[in-house]
Amino acid sequence: MNNIISEIKVSNNIVLLCHNNPDGDAVGSTIAMYILLKRLGKEVDIVLDTLPKRFNFLKEYQDIKKESTKKYDTAVILDTGSIDRVNSAYLLDTVSKKLVIDHHMTNTMYGDVNLVEDYPACCEIIYNLIKEMNVSIDEDLALPLAVGLLTDTGGFAHKNVLPSTFTMAAELSSLVDLSDIYIKVLRTITINQFNIKKKALDNLELYNNNALAVSFITSEDMERYNVDEDECGILVGIPLEIDTVEVSIFLRKYPNQTRVSLRSGHIDVSRIASIFGGGGHVNAAGITTAMPYEDLKEKLIIEVGKSINEWNNCHR
Repeated sequence: MNNIISEIKVSNNIVLLCHNNPDGDAVGSTIAMYILLKRLGKEVDIVLDTLPKRFNFLKEYQDIKKESTKKYDTAVILDTGSIDRVNSAYLLDTVSKKLVIDHHMTNTMYGDVNLVEDYPACCEIIYNLIKEMNVSIDEDLALPLAVGLLTDTGGFAHKNVLPSTFTMAAELSSLVDLSDIYIKVLRTITINQFNIKKKALDNLELYNNNALAVSFITSEDMERYNVDEDECGILVGIPLEIDTVEVSIFLRKYPNQTRVSLRSGHIDVSRIASIFGGGGHVNAAGITTAMPYEDLKEKLIIEVGKSINEWNNCHR
């Protein structure tokens, strides 16, 4: 952390980037970092060409640029495990330093300085950074931090939650209404999301004695129901509500690629994702690939099936 702080102190003109199709942790950590750097007197921009609608209650949304022709001396990339996933990556070509702050242990360490720590959310690393730099946390900082923390812990329901996470949450709860934020980012869906949820459930298939659930939607479905990639995030973990399901595979079929979300109760899906060029966490991982859809689906079912069988053999 000290190396990142040293680089921040000597940087004056900074661009903040995160991953494509940003979730609440990417958005929250990037905006919290933006507020921090502004308070430190830095010139700073967030550049992100896609803005998920569900986070537009964050007032800093109005400051985000969809593109930029400016030259920056430093790029800070948040919540992004590999350089091929960086949104607006063209801005990396001209910077002198790339600083990476991430909580994915599959991170490829592509920065000049990397702060990669195993926390439930990137926002918890930003929270620690703010503390280390002796900057006080007020409501403006607490709100994006809470968005990221609640998103990547599933409202503190995921197995990745640490004691330190609750310490952070306790401080944030004295500044913002965590229940209200939880409802906004995790509980509320639009009628279009409800309709595509029905479609995804209609497509659901079960394998391995009902321990593996596989579902998909197509880009045509997304267009028909007028939802974007972020709005489909609600579909990823639904099959885990079935008492027999250990692993959920959710696929989004596009004309030239397929995006895959893996979720699990106990099984390490980051290992499975890495086989297909993806990555993530033990219980939540993702893949983006140009592999033909049917081949990908078949190979995923085989690999996940092996992991389920190994788990069952070890825990009989």
